[in-house]
Formats: sequence, structure tokens, C-alpha cells
Amino acid sequence: MMDLDPNKIYEIKEKPNQKTAQQNRGLWEMIHKIAKYEEMDDMDVYCAVLEKADAKSDYIITAEDRAEDLRKSFRGVKFIRMQEVNGKDCYVYKVCLGSSKMNRKELSELLEIVNYLAAERGIPTIEDYNYERFYGRKI
Repeated sequence: MMDLDPNKIYEIKEKPNQKTAQQNRGLWEMIHKIAKYEEMDDMDVYCAVLEKADAKSDYIITAEDRAEDLRKSFRGVKFIRMQEVNGKDCYVYKVCLGSSKMNRKELSELLEIVNYLAAERGIPTIEDYNYERFYGRKI
């Protein structure tokens, strides 16, 4: 047992769940496979998955096309529409923080969506790969 100073107040907190490298690796493996199947860019699939997961997002209006600049701060950037503001045409983007800001629980929910999308397309899911790696044979 630790020696604690009786004149101090201590607070015990539960350590938040952090995502694992394995979860992140699995997420991007599956996104790549779905993107290849759909003949899409990985990042487009990633943004669609974030949107399906209702990931933390916001809307940003810019006077010029700033998609590339926004991608430096946000993982998911989706052009929504042109909108007139004070007589000027502006760009409206939906931006998502992305999986790097998610905890283990949020990332697990994102992985469930990716698995579902993969299964719908007949692409082996993360569970299929884990089974094969563990047992040395396919399901």
C-alpha cells in the first residue's frame, strides 16, 4: 500500500479507454478493402463511415474553396453546397474530427459500421481475419 500524506486530498479516477493500434490498423484495412471494391478513394470511404457513425462534426463556411486547408485540421472534410452569404458565394463544408480523437468505445462502434459495410459487399470482415489468424483457417 502507498504512503499517503494525510494533509492532502487525493482523487482516484478511472483511466479512459484508449483505442488500440490493432483497432486502428483493422479500421484502415477494412476501409481500404471497401474503397477498392467500390472503386473509391480510401478517404472518401472514411468520410462516409464517419458520417454513418454520426461522428463529432461541425459545419464551416469559407469564402473560397478551402478543402485542402481544412484537411490539415480535420480528417473528414465533405463539401456540402454553395451558399450565398452577404451577396457572396461561399463554400459550406461538413468537418469531422475523425477516429484519431475517438476513444476505444467510439472506435469500436466505427469498426462495427465498417464490418457491416464490408459484409454487405461480401468482403471478409475483421472477425473473419482474426479467426483465420488465430485458427490458421477460414471460417
